[in-house]
Amino acid sequence: MKKLVSLLWAVTLLAALALSACSSNQATEALTGGDENLSLDKEFGGFGGGDESPGFGDPELMNDSPEDAQVSDVIADEPAVIDAMSSDSPVKAFFLRITWGLLEGDSSATEVIDWSGSAEVSRGTLLVLRTIRFEGNDFVHLPRDSRQKVEFTSQTKRHFDGLLLAIIDNDTTASDTDATDGTFTFVAGSFSKVLNFSELDSLDLLEPVGDMGNEVSIVTRAKDIVPFAGGFFAGRWVKTRRDGGEFKGRWINSLGTNTGFLRGIWGINRFGNKVFKGKYISANGEFRGLLAGQWTFTRGDRAGVFEGRWVNRQHKTVGRLKGHFRTGRAGDRRGHFEGRYRVTHRENAEGSDS
Repeated sequence: MKKLVSLLWAVTLLAALALSACSSNQATEALTGGDENLSLDKEFGGFGGGDESPGFGDPELMNDSPEDAQVSDVIADEPAVIDAMSSDSPVKAFFLRITWGLLEGDSSATEVIDWSGSAEVSRGTLLVLRTIRFEGNDFVHLPRDSRQKVEFTSQTKRHFDGLLLAIIDNDTTASDTDATDGTFTFVAGSFSKVLNFSELDSLDLLEPVGDMGNEVSIVTRAKDIVPFAGGFFAGRWVKTRRDGGEFKGRWINSLGTNTGFLRGIWGINRFGNKVFKGKYISANGEFRGLLAGQWTFTRGDRAGVFEGRWVNRQHKTVGRLKGHFRTGRAGDRRGHFEGRYRVTHRENAEGSDS
């Protein structure tokens, strides 16, 4: 009898182990599209340090990564403004990437939302560097009468629009002892936000607007002391299962130029940690770094934040990255992420993108 019980326990244990292995394999396959070399349990997900085809050879990624359109704002061409934007200038400046609408995309959406509005600063100079996904009747109102305000017309339905702005805090009327902080005011349709300049060094904001899934994303960063030592990234953050999936997008410098691509996987590893792993390459496919960090949901199971680092081939830290994401449902291929990066150890960087 004891032998029979022992045999039954052994069979049960083997079945449980087989089921666990099967579940793990299924999760990995769903997470990576069948690539057995990738795993959230590996330090950098199994991504290697070799070069790749441009855009990782992914037609969807290339199609999703158009260059944001430059804006002919004559104020940006003034010598004093160009000098203030330089890393050598002591004048403070901030870059703001703002997007609004259905960030994760929804091909079934039918309602047109009017986001027309304005951006304004209380002091200094406001620049419009790029428009993001503007089309049809979307436009920036130029020429403009004020150095501190810009108006725009924008309507969205299935996707989103956006602007890349720069603020130069060069108000010569403010004394060195003036404790008053400058303010930035953004209005888009029914959404409005007032931010102090002191908040724009590293802001990461994602706010819902209405009850139709629309949102406003604001990611900001201060001007680099070292040229092109930081910027932004954006793309798709997709669920392929309940708590995991993949991400892929473009690497963008502070002036809005696409300089590379990133892709990776995210989910929960065997230790129960919420992690992401990935790889960053130049626009031509040259290796730039391996990515790793943590993520967490902040609003249900559809929106969250992430933070991590990227390293070189020797796994020495090059910089930090941080952002937020919005996902669709598992399997619907909808999702979005935006964030910013900063080089912290330039001596470890692989190549140079500008």
